[in-house]
Amino acid sequence: MKLKSLLKEQQQGAVDYQYFLEQSDGLLTAVEDFQKELSTALEAAEEQTGNPAYKQMQNQVARYLNGAEKQIESMYKMIDKVQDRNLAGSDPMGGM
Repeated sequence: MKLKSLLKEQQQGAVDYQYFLEQSDGLLTAVEDFQKELSTALEAAEEQTGNPAYKQMQNQVARYLNGAEKQIESMYKMIDKVQDRNLAGSDPMGGM
């Protein structure tokens, strides 16, 4: 599909931006829940075994998932901005 056609579809409301904003919120919640669950399991494993590698894994997982959260938040902001432009009737991609 050509970019011109894609932009025309977006201007006609072919993308349900609100749906994807809600899905992004769901992703953030899922990542947070996953991090809590995995962190708890790793903490329990460290306490049971005394192996400090579990603490290192816990820290590494936290770094990875914090990065993922930042990427999802940036995606959310981008979608929100495109939705606002689309509602205002301007170029939805802002000349991207």
